[in-house]
Order: sequence, then structure tokens, then C-alpha cells
Amino acid sequence: MRIARNPSYTTGGYTSVDPFSQGKIRFSKTEVLHITAAIAVLSLAFSFIMIRRISGVDIVVIVLLSVILVVCSFLFHEFGHKFVAQKYNAWSEFRAFPYGLIIALMMAAVAGILFAAPGAVFIQGEIDKERYGKISLAGPAVNFVIAAIAILAFLAYGTMDIIGLGLFMLAQLNAFLGLFNMIPVLPFDGAKILAWDIKVYIITAVIGAAELAVVLLYLVP
Repeated sequence: MRIARNPSYTTGGYTSVDPFSQGKIRFSKTEVLHITAAIAVLSLAFSFIMIRRISGVDIVVIVLLSVILVVCSFLFHEFGHKFVAQKYNAWSEFRAFPYGLIIALMMAAVAGILFAAPGAVFIQGEIDKERYGKISLAGPAVNFVIAAIAILAFLAYGTMDIIGLGLFMLAQLNAFLGLFNMIPVLPFDGAKILAWDIKVYIITAVIGAAELAVVLLYLVP
């Protein structure tokens, strides 16, 4: 969810930058493993929360929907960071944080809260403050676009069956993920966006807050 610059790690492909592949979309085997672990943990955590909040729906259905929606939300968020960074010819890969994964599971199981900080996209390259801000903005922006589409689709669909439930969960997850990452404190995305352009930060944060309010107040499953 977050972006870390100039990582100190020297293993797992952290500092290996192929000059011939800069600007291209690429993944390492290590990154794929870390993404898979983060998706698995977030899916389980989101399932815990939805099972507590939604009644009358088979647990298996909620778990399957959670996996699909986390892939469409968390993964696309990270891809937003990664692809924009690689567009600027920077090395960019996701790494999961073991403690972040553990906290996410514990918070979801005990308190019913989604702690959406399972890892970070690390970048390395010639990135100035403006580009750093745009890379940080890309993740929440993807979530808010998905949330807006899901909200409109839910309102147009108008039926709370498995499709309606999926749209509701998709809207809620993306609105929350985007707004969570807009926290204006390092190392969250919001701090880098705010340091780059306060107007962009305010507009983006207001959009996310409005979407989450619509989901919680009007899209009742």
C-alpha cells in the first residue's frame, strides 16, 4: 500500500536494476511470492470482517468474494504504484511485511477492523518530489475509481443478491483502502501526496471520504 524509497535491503532482487528493462512492466519471482502472501492474508482478514457484518450469506460465498475483490482492489492499488514508477524508469517491486500481515489478521479477527498495511512498493531511481507524489497518488486513485464504478453499478443493479453483495463489498473495500492510504503521515501515500501538492491531496481525500460515506450510509447490504 505504501511506497518506500531507496530500500536498504540487498536480497531478493531489491537492488538489482536491469538498465535494459527500465520503463517496462516487469515482475520478479520474489515479488510474485510476496504479492501472493499479501493477497492471501488480506482476503482472510476481509472475510473475517464481512462474516461478522453480513448475515444470511454462506461463509464460503463471502470467502470466495473476498479473494476475488482483494485481487481487484489491493493488487490494482499496488499495480498503480508500480506501473507509474516503472513509467519513470524506476525499479519498483512490492514486498510484504511479516508483522503487517500478522497485525492485519489479528485486527480483523479480534476487532473487526481491516488494517490495510501488509507491505509496500519499494522504488529506486531518479525520482523527484513531483514524480514521487504522482507515484503515491496512483494507488489510492485506482481504488477511488473502482469504488465509484462499483457504487454506480450497485445503485443501477438494485438487487441484493450475490452480484449486489459483490458490488457492495467491492465499493466498501476500495473506498476504505484508498482513504486508509491517504493518511497524511509517513509512510502512507497521503504524506507524499501532501508534500507534493496540497490541493491534489485535499481533492483526493474529499473524494475518498465522500465515497466511503455513501457506501456506509446508503449502500446497506
